[in-house]
Amino acid sequence: MNSVIPEASTATPHHQDQRPTAAAHLDISRAIEAMPDAVTLAMQTVFPQQYTPELAAQIAADTIATLRRRALLTTAQTTLTLDEGMAAHRTVPIESALRDIDCDAERRDLPWLAAEVVVCDDKPQAYGRTTQVWLHNGPTTGELSPAEGRTALAAMREFADRFEALLDFADRVAADDFEGDPEIARLDREAEDRRVARRTAELTAQADAALAEARS
Repeated sequence: MNSVIPEASTATPHHQDQRPTAAAHLDISRAIEAMPDAVTLAMQTVFPQQYTPELAAQIAADTIATLRRRALLTTAQTTLTLDEGMAAHRTVPIESALRDIDCDAERRDLPWLAAEVVVCDDKPQAYGRTTQVWLHNGPTTGELSPAEGRTALAAMREFADRFEALLDFADRVAADDFEGDPEIARLDREAEDRRVARRTAELTAQADAALAEARS
């Protein structure tokens, strides 16, 4: 049995999803295009004393970001479905297009990041009802409250800014990168193999000598 997450109240568990249809998504795109001019006109008309181009642009950007987030959600991702194995209700996860970046090739089929809503509501009269956001990083899962999820989101955004700055630095450093000489690399590997072989032989001889001495 499915139940849809209500937009504003939890009192209507059978509330039907009202997410925009494909045609409505076109209207959202038009609304996004018109938003900067609409906010500017509204502020100049209603709040002329507070209006500045910078403030209007910021309000428009925040509103556009909200509209885009809503447009990206699908009906499946706002519908709770019973998982009998977990004895909980959960949504279809959102996933990053990028797959797991772990060096272990076996994990490459996992999404790098994924998240879903999980409602633990088995025998609620005894154990209550808990809504969590499960945030997956490859094979790792964090079970967060919605408030903790907001904290994680803020940390992601702050880290993204610093990661972008680090990438800018990496781009500058990488400008001096170059390919090595394959022939020199081959000779180096062969020399290393000979060194390891010699050292292995020495250790084996020492071990054999110690064993022979212990037996005598």
